[in-house]
Amino acid sequence: MGKFRRPMPHCIVEYSADLKAHVDIQQVLHQLFDLLEKSAEFDSAAIKLRAQPYSDVFSGLADHSFMHIRLHILSGRSPQQKLALTSAIVNGLSAQLAMVKSLSAEVVDIQRESYTKRLT
Repeated sequence: MGKFRRPMPHCIVEYSADLKAHVDIQQVLHQLFDLLEKSAEFDSAAIKLRAQPYSDVFSGLADHSFMHIRLHILSGRSPQQKLALTSAIVNGLSAQLAMVKSLSAEVVDIQRESYTKRLT
């Protein structure tokens, strides 16, 4: 695992805007940070989180509330490592987000060969 400790992830939380009335999004981001930090996959100082509400939502479900978490990480981790991350996120947030109809997470690989970053 040590060789994969990189300046990642970019964690993007997408959610239905109706959740703002029931969920403290900042608290969700703090809990996500803690879950990612505890995974030992990432350096704490490099974890980046942001949230995006969606007011225009429609699905076949009567309750359209959702939260979807995408972890953009450098490629190279195994399917088992990725599943461990997404499972830890969904399981770790489930109690806090019991009112959310659909809670999901995925890992998106960033190709190492094309990733560029500038720090100042």
